Amino acid sequence: MRLKRYEPLIDSTLKRVATRSLLSSQCNRRRHVSTSAASPKNIAVLGAGISGLASAHFVSKEFPNSKITIYESGEESGGWIKSRRIGVPGGDVLFEYGPRTLRPQKSEGVMQLISDLDLNYSVITTPTESPAARNRYVYYPDRLNRMPSSGPEGLELSNLFNLLRSGVLSGIHNAVADTWTPGRSRNLVDESVGAFISRRMDKRLAQNLLSAVFHGIYAGDIWQLSAKTLLSTAWNLEGKYGSIIKGLVMLQSENEGRQVRGLYNASAYDDMMTINKNLGNIDDQVQASIERASTFTFKDGLQQLVQKLQHHVLANEQVDLKLKSPVKSFKMAEGTSNQVEIVAGTSSSQTTKNYDLVISTLRNKDLTDYVTVMTVNLFYKNPKLLPVRGFGYLIPQSVPFEQNPERALGVIFDSDAVQGQDTAEGTKLTVMLGGHWWNDWVGYPDSHEGAELAKSVLERHLGITDEPEACHVNLNKDCIPQYTVGYQDRLRDFAQTMQDQFKGRLRLVGNQFNGVGVNDCVNAAWLLAIRLRGNGWKDQSCGLDHALDERPPVIHYA
Repeated sequence: MRLKRYEPLIDSTLKRVATRSLLSSQCNRRRHVSTSAASPKNIAVLGAGISGLASAHFVSKEFPNSKITIYESGEESGGWIKSRRIGVPGGDVLFEYGPRTLRPQKSEGVMQLISDLDLNYSVITTPTESPAARNRYVYYPDRLNRMPSSGPEGLELSNLFNLLRSGVLSGIHNAVADTWTPGRSRNLVDESVGAFISRRMDKRLAQNLLSAVFHGIYAGDIWQLSAKTLLSTAWNLEGKYGSIIKGLVMLQSENEGRQVRGLYNASAYDDMMTINKNLGNIDDQVQASIERASTFTFKDGLQQLVQKLQHHVLANEQVDLKLKSPVKSFKMAEGTSNQVEIVAGTSSSQTTKNYDLVISTLRNKDLTDYVTVMTVNLFYKNPKLLPVRGFGYLIPQSVPFEQNPERALGVIFDSDAVQGQDTAEGTKLTVMLGGHWWNDWVGYPDSHEGAELAKSVLERHLGITDEPEACHVNLNKDCIPQYTVGYQDRLRDFAQTMQDQFKGRLRLVGNQFNGVGVNDCVNAAWLLAIRLRGNGWKDQSCGLDHALDERPPVIHYA
């Protein structure tokens, strides 16, 4: 089929995000509640995605007497998290239009929400020994290649030989070149992920393997994304020891008798310690189940977490959610140094109000670009449609155009990836299209075109020619921020500007500053609330202390 070129979206005009890193927090497992005398009277939360709702929840626990108003421009909360049940022959299936599973790593904030919202009964885990956990594929150059895993079948010699023959692991022998490759120049303050791996190891590893991984996480271009930000441990090891591998060896030898996990940014380490000190009342069985899992979600999808969170937040009469109320502007209120003026609503119902504290999840268009991802959910009645079992496959940037003219990023085998959500028997898939590939397109495919693109990918890569019983196309416009080269410098400058301008009355949190994952956003919202505790809300921070932290990296022990 012929592919069209499409037109890029107009840049968003709003602002988004992050978290604070207070270095000497008075934290413990006991819940802290600030007295009314120390509490902000009126708090505004800008945005009702997962960052905004989680912020409202955790902040309302810290300041139960404060009035909290949440402004959301859309018709529903949850941001990119959308789960829908679709009727099909034999029952129903659950389609996820955005994120669908969570990782156990950095899931403390989500586990705290599960406890607070009494969602223990609804958690679904994917065991580490399941096909979805052990079988993950990369499509290169014209076939699926099963990547090595921790299971015995993942280390089969025949599979390793197949990987070497396919070319997907070309250059793997040059990984050891890192040990004798000179460290970077002091003048090199950042570089792309692709350039970093090429310089230290082999360009083919970057192109054939790493680009596929980054397609799955960021839908981004490894020749644009920041190594300093996204490969921070490797970047720090090279900076301190001149080599990644030598750095790991020397770290362990310098700390004999202790298991070293890595070299962390000091703020990230502080954040981890703060969260661990505040984690409490978690169901032991649920926590153990999640920590042992490959991934986890909920019986009714990730939106079940959002809906339960919204219901819980709004059960508090001190909290108000204003849907279809876009924020037009916010600035320091005239005649005062400790309130922020918010103008929100439509032209027919616009309001202006001052707040003692504002938590914003709105994006800043100058800090990062965003990519657009189209997800196409398909359900087939044949339960044995796939040639292999597993989580799915990702497509690297090096795949020839004729093998990926649709510019797909990857395919998720939902039937294997998450079990226990559907009542109908069959095969459920999600095709991910676009990302950085669509940056220069003059528009985007419509629903019919998107479905045809997805079916074309499945036919070429998996040999699927059946017609789906159900298909849904969702265009997530400007959904994933791109942490491109120089991001940390831009973030530092932005943080300093916000701190100087708002004097602590504005705090920022969300995926433009804290990481693109749900876990990242929830943890950041929780940390923000913890650091507002007591008189913390009166300090001068804008919530981006980690961007201004100039301390050297610290060692993290197991």
